[in-house]
Amino acid sequence: MSRAGRIAEIRRRRARQAQALERARTWVTESLERLRELEALRAELLGRVPDEARSRLAALGAEVSGLLEELPAEATALDTTAARFRRSTLNVGVIGRARQGKSRLIQSLTGLTDQEVPTSDGGFCTGVTSVLRHEDGVPTQAEVYFHTERSFLSEVIAPYYTELELGPAPRTLDHFAEPLPPEPAGEKSVEGSRYSHLAQLHAALPEYRRYLGMASPHRVGPQEIRRFVAQSDEQDQPCHAFRAVRYVRITTHFAHQDWTGLSLIDLPGLDDTNLQDAQRIVAALRDEIDIVVFVRRPDPLGDGVGRPDHQLYDHVQEGLPATGLNRCSFLLINKCTVPRSDNSANARRMAEQWLPASRFTVAEAHVADCSRPDDVAAAMDRVLDYLLANLDDLDDRLLAVRTEKAAELHERLAQLAARAERLADLAQPTEIWFLPFTTLFKQTHAQLAHGLAGLVRELRDERDLTDDLLADAVETVLDAAEHDPAHPTVDELVARAAAEDGLSMAYGKYLNESRARLSRRFLECDVALHARTADMQRRVADVLRGPAGLGGLSGAPDGGEFLLEVAARVPRVREDGGSEIRYALQLLAGFQLSYRGMLQHRVRACLDGLHADTPAMPFPHHPGPTARQVREMLEVAYSEALYQCRSELHKALADPSAAIFAIVEEFYDRVIASAGAEEEWLVFYQDVRAEIWPGKFAALAEDAAHLRRWSEGVAALAALAAPGRPGPLPGTPEEAAA
Repeated sequence: MSRAGRIAEIRRRRARQAQALERARTWVTESLERLRELEALRAELLGRVPDEARSRLAALGAEVSGLLEELPAEATALDTTAARFRRSTLNVGVIGRARQGKSRLIQSLTGLTDQEVPTSDGGFCTGVTSVLRHEDGVPTQAEVYFHTERSFLSEVIAPYYTELELGPAPRTLDHFAEPLPPEPAGEKSVEGSRYSHLAQLHAALPEYRRYLGMASPHRVGPQEIRRFVAQSDEQDQPCHAFRAVRYVRITTHFAHQDWTGLSLIDLPGLDDTNLQDAQRIVAALRDEIDIVVFVRRPDPLGDGVGRPDHQLYDHVQEGLPATGLNRCSFLLINKCTVPRSDNSANARRMAEQWLPASRFTVAEAHVADCSRPDDVAAAMDRVLDYLLANLDDLDDRLLAVRTEKAAELHERLAQLAARAERLADLAQPTEIWFLPFTTLFKQTHAQLAHGLAGLVRELRDERDLTDDLLADAVETVLDAAEHDPAHPTVDELVARAAAEDGLSMAYGKYLNESRARLSRRFLECDVALHARTADMQRRVADVLRGPAGLGGLSGAPDGGEFLLEVAARVPRVREDGGSEIRYALQLLAGFQLSYRGMLQHRVRACLDGLHADTPAMPFPHHPGPTARQVREMLEVAYSEALYQCRSELHKALADPSAAIFAIVEEFYDRVIASAGAEEEWLVFYQDVRAEIWPGKFAALAEDAAHLRRWSEGVAALAALAAPGRPGPLPGTPEEAAA
């Protein structure tokens, strides 16, 4: 594929991404319009609705205000990213310190001369950003874009005043023309210092002031380009017109015929503390540059990747936070073979040794002679090949930021719409909604009481029944303990006796270990007891979700979590802030059957015979037993303890049923039977009526024009926040095509 063909393929892929960004931009614009309309209605309604609705309406204000600030910012960000993908050119930023060969590389690629792309053997030469675009068959011409007085003062001068703490920045050119504030302590009046740069801008103001505010673009021919972009003329005499220039666009016919669709961005060198240059680089990278080509010419007498290189890299990295500079930049190591300046050896060392050992990380590095057009063209071919292979991933990184923000805004709009929808149900005068609410509440409260009473009756009938889950768990533990007692062998007993100063000591320790091991096995019963508790909480939650109509207050599938979330919604119903309903819900959610609470005391009483001080089989001293007899004694004591555990635990298998019944009956007494409970439920249901009976009360407001307008505005916003609006931004050409 030709160079022009490869560039065209890259542009074609990006055009599809731009369409997706434009759809997201449309969604943001529509959402912003609907939200502004809703905010106007919200402000109007604040003075017309009852106190309860007014407080809810006021609470919506913070979220609405936040979205009204973020949506315009997101629209701008989408515009910027879409413009990047819509561009008709692929933009390559060429960056380097002074005298590294940056301008020479551009000349070799474009065929231009020092007149259009100035070079200098002295200090800095490039003074402004130049965008060079290839266009077949056109003569070289340039468009110069000047600073306005305002942009010059705010973008060029003000940063110096801020960094140097010189006080308020000048607001007019006349003000700037006055004597500068004194040089701050710590700054030295040497060339390259920040204050020195500001002093140069100040001293040269008469030389370039006439250009500030000049109509842009100002078209010039090739012979005039240098005086607007260079810091010095051909005789190395200072030029100052560049200080008034924001950037220059040069259209020309590149030396090679097939660079259609390519633009080069020649940025000022960054080799000192010139704040203006650093800001230009960052601003250009953020909005204009797709790929970066660093140019570095190693010194033939000795070199390395040092602090100035890392400073340049860091400034450029600041402009590419989403993409990652190491993935979208190249280093072109400028090789010079002139006998007295031959740096070939150090160019090779930089590529093979110095660069890999530094934090100056790029996608690829190439050695080329920037003065040779063929070398430069070959290096640019490698850049295009890399872009063609990796563009999708690089663009995905840019799109990921917008995708995440779109998802966040979509979710926030959906939540806002859901809260706003419930407001219409609340924003009714009391005389409109209270009577139908009372009817609905009485019906629902009766269903709640009936449902809980039925559950209590069921649990009463079950309270003397064996808990099957616990019975299975106990049998599993006992069977495992019987089949795997882990008694020591005779040889192990002999060895232990030798180590413990006799069989009696070894016997006592083995008893204690058997007791601990057997006791630990019963902890497995916790799983069954927890499951029984969870089942109880689920059954209570089912009554609250169904007959009580509270399912809309929580989507938690777990019964205990559902109870806690409902408890959290209970409003302040008593002067002291307490609530019998809230307390009962929290009590039930926190209730837990456990081995330690229900069974441990029974098991421990059965294990006394496995205690060295109270053994079921006392150790006989006269005559002393053999190791085999001691092992048999351990087996007997263990079997006796296991038998007692089985007998005792069988008596406790109905205890969980009794405990479950007791806690649920207590819950019923607190939330249904106790004095004042129904009044608490009344306050609770009144507070959440819009969620329990959605739409029931909004229908009563058809005669209230302001509430109809609110409902219509919310519906429009909810439609934009519905699933799929906006769809996810595509990250690959396949997704974009789909």
